Amino acid sequence: MKRLFDLANAALLFLTALFVYAWYAKLPARFPSHFDLAGNPDGWSGKGAFLVIVAVPFILTIVFYVLIRFMPRLAGSPQRLNIPHKEEFLKLPAEKQMVYWALLQEFFAGLIAVINLLFYLIVRGTVRVAMGQAGLLALSSMLPALAAMALL
Repeated sequence: MKRLFDLANAALLFLTALFVYAWYAKLPARFPSHFDLAGNPDGWSGKGAFLVIVAVPFILTIVFYVLIRFMPRLAGSPQRLNIPHKEEFLKLPAEKQMVYWALLQEFFAGLIAVINLLFYLIVRGTVRVAMGQAGLLALSSMLPALAAMALL
């Protein structure tokens, strides 16, 4: 399952970058950068702020994958672990601990995939509002990501 999440992350980051590349030159100078709870734009910025919003999922993905990579090494430093029944866990043989780490790595890969999906949908919706194709950033456009998050 982790490989599927890895593939989803790569695809979503690629789609986000491709979408931004295709639309950035067409965007107006004044860009919606904040929305109220109803989805109406209530804050405006320049195009540079849009690039910051787009950079967030890329940075988060790097951070999460660094965490995923080094999680099993945390077992060597028990004071850094915050898991239930830590003492019992640390008494388990390394191969049984690896089952736990593999599940945790899979969870984090899935979580960042859902976050990347959410950011992709936010970026698309924000561009639609900026271009006048929509009047608000509709919550319904983000339901796939929110539903996936609830399933995790």
